Amino acid sequence: MRLPLPLVCVVLALGLCRPAAALDLYQASAPLADAGDAARTSAVTTAFGRVLGQVAGRPAAAALAQQPAGRAAAQLALLGFGSKTGPAGEPLIEARFEPRAVREFLAAQHVAILPDQRPTLLLWLLAGTDAGPTWVGADEPLELASMLAQAAADRGLPLLLPMLDLGERANLPASVDPADPASLAALSTAAARYRPDGVLYGRLDGGGERWRAELRLALPGKDDAVWSATGTSQQAAVDAALDRLALQLAPAAAPPDGPLAAVQIAIDGVDGMAAYGRVWEHLGQVPGLRGLRPLALGNGRAMFRFELAGGEAALAGRVEPGAPFARVAGEAPTYRYQP
Repeated sequence: MRLPLPLVCVVLALGLCRPAAALDLYQASAPLADAGDAARTSAVTTAFGRVLGQVAGRPAAAALAQQPAGRAAAQLALLGFGSKTGPAGEPLIEARFEPRAVREFLAAQHVAILPDQRPTLLLWLLAGTDAGPTWVGADEPLELASMLAQAAADRGLPLLLPMLDLGERANLPASVDPADPASLAALSTAAARYRPDGVLYGRLDGGGERWRAELRLALPGKDDAVWSATGTSQQAAVDAALDRLALQLAPAAAPPDGPLAAVQIAIDGVDGMAAYGRVWEHLGQVPGLRGLRPLALGNGRAMFRFELAGGEAALAGRVEPGAPFARVAGEAPTYRYQP
């Protein structure tokens, strides 16, 4: 089944409950078009892709399931499946996959993998809304809380959102800057009641088609990490920021191996300099990517060439996380721009 929504802190009569950090990463559901064998195979492949995203901590890894090697791996890793009905009455297939086979497939694709046991993170997020800056809690604003919970579930990340009861609200700051530790003191104190493994301090600002998410990760025994991500919507900015979070949690889980190799990629949907600039900025920030140069731009397609350790096999683990583009199913490294 899909990971439960929302993965948030719940108040019980006896106090605060902390969700388990061990999530069911190797099971997922997918739409089932009909009762035929082809439809079942397609649904199993889609479910396998979702499992890849959960295990890797980045939904972009799901695209690997649509490649020939991924479709074959889905059938080999399949332990069993059943049918169920979705919330809107739609038929779904629920499939479970063998953990070792899933992880071996991702490793073969040079995709960084998070440990199955993941830290439970408490997220303090101050988000810009029509009503002004608003702290996001377990169930308010409902749309934002649900979006955050689903984004975390898609990545297999145990996420806590605060309860925001009256006593807690009275001690929350009116503003926060994740890059400034001094502005986080009250939040750090308030986090103790939840007993998380780590804390995320965040701010989500913007409007229209320009949004920016800033996060700071504080984990015991590690230096704090601070980063930001942009997107054309709140969802896009949050997705990009959480993709970066997965890399922070497993920065060296599966480093690319092999010598530097030339890679050429094509990205469709790049119809202006703003889109081109975002793609160029992302590629320029990929660790270990060298010799980036444009090859062509026109008719909505941009082409680039660069060198990357591990070559094309390392694209999923090193270039695609947090990218403003998603892989198009097929053999060649072709993508579609997704702001």
